[in-house]
Amino acid sequence: MKQILTIISLFCCISMAAQDRTPLDKVFDEISAILSVPSNNYKQKINHGYGVVMYVHNDVIGKHFLCTKECGTSNDSGGMTTEEVELANERNKEIFDAIFKVVGDNLDSLMQISEESYHYESHVDGNDTIIYSICIKNGEDTVKAIKASNGSMIFPNALETVSLDFTTSKKACGKHVSGMEILSFYKNVYLPERKSYLFEKEPYLKKIIPLLKHKGIKSWKFTWAQGADFDVDANMGKEFLWGESVGFTNEGHTTGTMYFIPREKKDFAEAIFTSIDSITLAHTDLHPEQRFSYEYNVPERVLQNIEAKHITQMFNGRTGEEHVSTKVLLGATPEGYYIAVMDATNSLFVPHEWYKLKSFVDGKKKYL
Repeated sequence: MKQILTIISLFCCISMAAQDRTPLDKVFDEISAILSVPSNNYKQKINHGYGVVMYVHNDVIGKHFLCTKECGTSNDSGGMTTEEVELANERNKEIFDAIFKVVGDNLDSLMQISEESYHYESHVDGNDTIIYSICIKNGEDTVKAIKASNGSMIFPNALETVSLDFTTSKKACGKHVSGMEILSFYKNVYLPERKSYLFEKEPYLKKIIPLLKHKGIKSWKFTWAQGADFDVDANMGKEFLWGESVGFTNEGHTTGTMYFIPREKKDFAEAIFTSIDSITLAHTDLHPEQRFSYEYNVPERVLQNIEAKHITQMFNGRTGEEHVSTKVLLGATPEGYYIAVMDATNSLFVPHEWYKLKSFVDGKKKYL
């Protein structure tokens, strides 16, 4: 036990040192501090093909003011009194103003070091429009900029960009406003050969599976499958937690191993999560030419809420041309912590009872 925790601790250190920072990390960290909640933004590293590794980092920002019962059909106060709504809106305005100051200050700073940028703001009668289009690094000597229909700028040859196209609009009451948009960062890294290859799963699995063979970890095989005739849409809320369709069909077949760590071994589970995350990130750094998608900070997000029964994809390696892939998912329930290592063909749909099923095939279930 001591030896495996030492190995895991080493990988944890590697993970902390190797995390890829983006220009938006500082923004989202400061927003997290304002809200006093852990940062929960979406950050990915992807090779979809064509010899390009893409880094994506984004999150939704916005403002929303509650209506009172006097607003009629716009009322979304949830039974709060008018005085309570007004106090909540005053408090939220302070928070929204602080968030947008952080966003503005940071994006203004990025504009100073960019190759080209565009910024427009309008604040009229309570309605806000804020547009930032920032080309941090271009792929050619001359920056090409195209104005979009919404007024923002598109930089088709850019290697790194940050963008925000934010607007609020009046709600039906004509008094309160609401608006949510995405603040995003994109970076393209072109590989030397400009070629991508299928993911080789065996070298990767040889790195993570030994960690999951520890005697404190229970495991079982599982199968999730749905045929082309199974009505996924009609059963989505009833039978499935979430899913992803590939192509024009919901048909798919997934087999794998579920690894389980009991709730009382929280520290060990966190170390395993972090170690697998570290190994995965390091492996994509060593083999950027292979087709994959890796999502940052999944262990942290899963461990934030261990009372819910949820499972999230951390890694997907494309192992076959016909929508065949190896996936790693991390999950948690009140009973404990889970790592799912699977091979998926075509579409993947995760059953609601993923944590206690041996199989789910066209709605037919076999339990542990």
